Formats: sequence, structure tokens, C-alpha cells
Amino acid sequence: DTQHIIDGLIPNTSYTVGVRAYTIVGPGEWIDETAMSSDIPMVAGFQVTRISGTTVRVTWQHIESDAVDRYTVYYYITSEVKREVDLVSKNFPANVSEGVIDGLDPNLDYIFSITVTFILG
Repeated sequence: DTQHIIDGLIPNTSYTVGVRAYTIVGPGEWIDETAMSSDIPMVAGFQVTRISGTTVRVTWQHIESDAVDRYTVYYYITSEVKREVDLVSKNFPANVSEGVIDGLDPNLDYIFSITVTFILG
């Protein structure tokens, strides 16, 4: 593969990513690149609005960039009754700034978050 997506970065944190090739001779030299996550645009204005007991509308401010590949909304249950965490995600195309998530359990509480994935090139 010539590209890889790294998600879940923490804002205002420095990351160094190393890459090296592997051939039949063995591994090549490392090539490192350092960047600040503050250089990566964040999704702003994220809101979750209840439509019904099982459905919510999520909205956010669109990032004006041709490099945006998609937005991903993550959600999981926060409940004293159900102790295990089921992380679920739903992808939305780069050209939208809202979406609907349905099939939620009306008796449970959820935490929602959003990330953006960029095309590296």
C-alpha cells in the first residue's frame, strides 16, 4: 500500500510518522515526517438533535477542502445496565454537512463524536 489513514489524533499534538520499504533484500531506511495535529482542520459546529426515540440528526460545519474524503460519526452507549461499550460508526460523503442516524435504543444514552478523513497525496 502507498497510503494509510491515521485517525483519532489529539489536537495540538506533534506526531512523527515513519515509513520504510520492505523488499526481498530486507527492510529499507526509515523516512520520518513530523507534523502538528493543529495543522489538520477540525470539524466545527458538531450538533446532535433528537428526531425521535430511535433517531437523531447530526450536523457539522463543512470543511472547504478538496482533500476531504469523508466524515465519520462515532457513537457508543453509556449505560450502567450495559457495561460493555459497543462503538458504532457511520460514514458520510465529503460534500454533506448533516446526516441521520437511526436504529438507536430509546432506553439507552449515547455519546457521539465526529472525525474527518483526508485524502493524502
